[in-house]
Formats: sequence, structure tokens, C-alpha cells
Amino acid sequence: MIAQLLSLLRKIWNQKFFIFLLGFWTLLIVLSAFWNLHENYKDITGKAKVEARTILQHNLAYRRWNSLHGGVYAKVSPANPPNPYIVVENRDILTTEGLKLTLINPFQMTKQAYALLRKQSPYLAVKNRTVSLNPLNPENYPDAWESKALLAFEEGKTEVTELTDIMGDPYLRLLAPYVTEKRCLKCHEHQGYNIGDIRGGMSIAVPMQPYFDSALRTKNTIFYTHLTIWGLGSLVIILFAYGLARYKRAITDSEEKFRIVSEFAYNFECWVKETGELAFISPSCERVTGYSREEFYDNPKLIQQIVHPDDRENFKNHIVDIRDPAHEEIEYRILTKGGETRWMSHACTPIFDKGQFLGRRGSTRDITDKIRLEEQLFQAQKMECLGHFAGGVAHDFNNVLSSITTFTHLLQDDLDENDDDLHEYIDHIIIAAKLGRNLTSNLLAFGRRQISRPKNIHLNELIYNISTIVRSLISEDIECKVSLSKEEFPIIADPHQIEQIVINLSTNARDAMPEGGELCIKTNMILLDKPRAGTFGNIPAGDYMVLSVADTGHGIDTKDLNHIFEPFFTTKDSCKGTGLGLSIVCNIIQENKAFVDVESIINKGTTFRVFLPASTPGAYKAKEVLVDESKKSTNGKTILLVDDDELLRKSLNILLRQKGYNVILAEDGDDALEKYNTHKDSIDLIILDVVLPKKNGKEVFDIIKQDNETIKVLFISGFTDDILTDKGIKEQGLDFLSKPLDVEVFSAKVQSLI
Repeated sequence: MIAQLLSLLRKIWNQKFFIFLLGFWTLLIVLSAFWNLHENYKDITGKAKVEARTILQHNLAYRRWNSLHGGVYAKVSPANPPNPYIVVENRDILTTEGLKLTLINPFQMTKQAYALLRKQSPYLAVKNRTVSLNPLNPENYPDAWESKALLAFEEGKTEVTELTDIMGDPYLRLLAPYVTEKRCLKCHEHQGYNIGDIRGGMSIAVPMQPYFDSALRTKNTIFYTHLTIWGLGSLVIILFAYGLARYKRAITDSEEKFRIVSEFAYNFECWVKETGELAFISPSCERVTGYSREEFYDNPKLIQQIVHPDDRENFKNHIVDIRDPAHEEIEYRILTKGGETRWMSHACTPIFDKGQFLGRRGSTRDITDKIRLEEQLFQAQKMECLGHFAGGVAHDFNNVLSSITTFTHLLQDDLDENDDDLHEYIDHIIIAAKLGRNLTSNLLAFGRRQISRPKNIHLNELIYNISTIVRSLISEDIECKVSLSKEEFPIIADPHQIEQIVINLSTNARDAMPEGGELCIKTNMILLDKPRAGTFGNIPAGDYMVLSVADTGHGIDTKDLNHIFEPFFTTKDSCKGTGLGLSIVCNIIQENKAFVDVESIINKGTTFRVFLPASTPGAYKAKEVLVDESKKSTNGKTILLVDDDELLRKSLNILLRQKGYNVILAEDGDDALEKYNTHKDSIDLIILDVVLPKKNGKEVFDIIKQDNETIKVLFISGFTDDILTDKGIKEQGLDFLSKPLDVEVFSAKVQSLI
């Protein structure tokens, strides 16, 4: 029952005219109630004023009667002593019976009368007294309200009234002036009174509580009367609206099917007759295609014309005859009125009513977002697979590069210092190895598996050292300029990752200048006192070292600029670029908490600016001091070298022996433990690959640590950051070098540990 009533009220509420009518009726009732309450308030105030004025006139009449008869004599008593303020002859008389009488003036008469009234009816008694700004009798001194009213008489007012409280009770107060008349001179002429003088006033206070009680009863009557009238009127309006709603519902029942399809269908619905005429199309067609219903009705062939040219043949052949049974959904593209390409999923079925064929119903669903999500999922899966693949390739390639660089340095040490040609060849091999290292770093950075080892570095020194490699990358018709700032902030970053940025940006700059040009690599200090707007977001205020790589190539089109850091996005030919270089640069910049800005002008060139935050004094790290091997003896020091790559193991063995160390070799985890147990008293340092057959490097380390807590261990690995985290190497802050090994850094690290 309650549910039906709520449903009824909901249906009625949906009628706009009902809301207006009910609102108008409510407004009338509210206005009427407020008007009656206002008039009721005015009425009680007016009645109180009438009572006060009536009392005033009565008092004046009593006083005039008293003075007209020369006063009234009363018996002298303690309550009625002779009045010292009456200075006239015969004020006091003695009757023949010996009774003492004294003259009572009008003031005393009214005062005693109202005192008697207050005694008899304290709740209803009116307060009445004579007041003056300069009274002869102290009893006639005015209070604050009466003083204000008496002063108003001097401004020309003839009456002052106000609702106020006296001793916490509500009163209507009235004060009217006393005007001196001829009959008043009998008693007051000696006081300087003249006819027409205002020498004070009569103060009357009418109690309002009886009026308020009456008004409250009237107010309640007004409220409940209006509430009843409003309820009855609202009921009539509701019944009227319900009847009208049922009437309108009966009218619209015949159009219910089309209304539901037209107004509530999310998909693009249509009904095509056997003749090809468009009988119906849903309003959602405009949301999906951009074309209005009227445009489809005017041109029924528009349904086929908006199909993408590459998909029209498939769409045309999805049914042979208009009476064909329902088919599975087909997917195709359309071109919207705004030129946008969107994916649709379409199905249609014949319509029969009582055996009569009426045409074909088509339902088209926008699946653009679904297609995009599938593409994004495929892209994510592809990048995940490539990331795993990159980690595996990088590990093997790093071992090869480590062997190449180690043997190259060994060869370089044995060369005749005067053989310049061979030294030049060796330098090129070293540069090629560094470029190979950059390639593996790009693979790891692409898969977000690169090991980041930030430290306090000087950007100018790093750029100066990498400039030789950059010059080897570009052709002879490209001029390479390097400009370093005279002063610099130290920064905290991974030096190898900064080298990656320079090499990748320089390679892009080279490809942008196929006919030659100028490549400029520049560093400078900048202090931003407020955020700086950039192409890819604001750069916060702060101190920065700015690395700029500028070219004079063909530039980047504005529509492509916002996509240059997306993976696989490239404007180069497929044989020249993968679309990963700038994506890797962006990953490195974000990892080092830096910012990038790009400026490009077509046919004039492009400038990349990398803003590297300056390190604060509290974040400085002391530069690592490599021990000069010539000053520290290595005789008698024994190293256990554990690596599963035979070529790398041999190259490091030769390098270490040339440095004067005794080397014990092991090829897996079990072999390492066996060699350690045999020679543990003589081993000074263990060089341990992280990933090993049988037992990994961390397991070997834990076992050896249980036997000798002070043993020194240097971990090496060409694997990724994820694996190092899993093995627990990175979290414990153990000594670690990543492959490919830099021979000079490796030698210095070994020397410092041993």
C-alpha cells in the first residue's frame, strides 16, 4: 500500500504543472497566514494604545473636575497627610464636628486611585504617574524612557508610545504632555506657571500580557485554520493531477514502444523498410555519428555512406537479401560528421508482425573505447615481453662487452707508447664498447629494468668526457660544438644515465640533419625563482644545471611534438628508427627527478633542455677517491673470482694477475663454496657474480658470511634491477658493480676493498 502511494506521488511529482499549481496554492496560504498574523499583531497593539489613551483622557477628566471644583478635601490620616507642595489658603480646614480635612489635588487623587487598583488587580493594573524633568516632588522624577519622551515634547511631539518591559513584564508605555490651563493657576501660579506651558506629562503603562495571551490563541487558530485549508486544497490538486496524469498516460500508451526505443536506446537503432525507406532512427545516431535524425531521414543512403571506404565492401555484403535471418555482429569503421574515425559493431534482424514482413531492424554499437583498450593491452603486453627479452639479452651482451673491454685494456697496456695507429684503433674499440654499453642500457631502460646508481657528480666533467664518443657518432658534415658553463651546481644523478641522454639526443639530432648542420651541446646554471612554463608541464622553482642539445635540422611538427616521448612513436623510416630513443630519455629524466622542455621550429631545428636539480648541501656525497695502485702493495693478496661466463672469467683472471693478485677461479655456486673452504685462510676478497648455476651469488654470500663475517665481497652482474632486488643485494647496500665492467673503475674498486 505504501509502495503504491509512493509510486503515485512520484508520478504526480513528475507533472510540472502540478509543482507550479501546488507551489502557487502554498504561496497563497502562506501569504494569507502571514497577513492575518501581522494584522493580529497590529490589532493588539492598537487596542493597547486605545486603552492607554482612554485612561489618559479619564485622568485628564478627573483632574479637570477636581480643579473645576477647587479641589477635593479628604480626612487627614497617616496615609493622607497635608500636601506640602500645595501653597494656597484654606489648604487645611476643620469641620464643625472637629474633623481635620486637607486639600487633595488631582495628582494625589489619581495616584491614590491607581494604587488601590493595583492592590485589587495586580495582573491587570495600569501603571499611571505624573513625571517632570524639573519636579517639585521627588516622586515625580522620570525614568530613562520617560526622560527621552519628555525631551521629545520639546521637539514638538504630542505623544510618545513604545512596547517595552517593566520589571521583566511587557507593557505598552504612553506619555502625553501636561498643558497648563487657567484652572491650574490656583495651585501653581506662584510657581511661575503660565497658560499653555508644558510642565511635565502623564506616564501610562498598560500591561500587554493579557493582549499577548489573546493574540496567541488567535495565532493558533489562524495557523490550524490555514493548515487545514492548505491540506484540503493540496488534496484536491493531487487528485486533479493524478486524474490528468492517467489521462495523458492513456494517450501515450499507443506510442510506448517507439518512445522506449527512441529515448532510452544507447545504441544506434534503426528500422529500414523493404523498399529501403528509413522508417525510424533513434536520436542516439547524432551522438554516435554526428549526423542528426533529419539528415538520415532526408538521405537514407547516409547509413552506408558514413562507412569507412576500406570497410564498405564488407558492410555491403554482410546480408544478401533484406529478408535474410539475423547474423553475427560485424565490426567496421565509420567517419563521423566531424571527420573522426570510430569503430562500430553492427547486427540486424528481420521484423515480422503477425506474419507480415515490415523491414529490418539494425542495432549499431560504438566499440571505439573497447578497441582502444585492446590496443593498449596489446601494447602493454608487447612492452612486458620486450622488457623481459631486453633483460636477458642485456645480461649476455654485458658479459661479452666486459670481456672485450678487459682484453682491450690489457692489449692497450702492452702496446708501445709510440705506436699511435694501434693506440687509435684501441681507442675506437673502447668507444665502440661504450656505445655497446649504451645499447644494453637502452634495452634495460626501455623495459624499466635498468639499475640506477645516483651519486654526486659534476655535469661539465661528464659532458667533456662523453664528447669524444658523440663526435664519433656524427658524420663529417655535422659540426659538433660543446659549450660548458664557467660555474656549475653539483647534481645527484646516475652518470651513465646522463651519458645515455646525451648519446640518444645526439643520435636523434644526427638523423635530423641528413645534409649536415650543427650540433651544439651546452651546459649552464639557472636559478628559477618561480615555476617556468614548459612544453610538457611547469618546471618548479629551484636551482638547476641545464643540459641543452640543439640541432639545425628539419624540426618537429607541432602535431607530433606531444607524442615524441611515447614508446614506438617515430617519424623516421622503419629502417632508421624504432621510436624508443626519446622514450628512454623521458624515463631516465623522470627517474632522476629532472624535467625536460623542447623547442622546435620547422626547417630551423630543435632544442632539448634537460633541467637537472642542483643537490643541496645536505645531500652531497663525497667524491669517491680511487686509490693509486702504484702506491699500495698488492703482493700476496688472494682473490676468489666466481663467474659462470668462461670468457669473462679468463679476461678478469689475466687483469687481476697483471695487477699482482693471486686469483682462484670458480664457475658456479657449489664450486665457489668448495674453493672457499679449501683456501679460506688465504682469501682476502671474493668477486661474486649474482646469478650463478646451482647456487646464486647471494646464497653463496650468506653461507660464507656465517663462517667469516669480515670477509670482503664485491658483487658483479649484468642482470636487471628486479633480479638484484629479489636476491637482496640492493637493499643491503652491498658493494656492487654492473656489467659491462669499466676496467679502471673495477680495478680501483678492487684496490679499495682489498
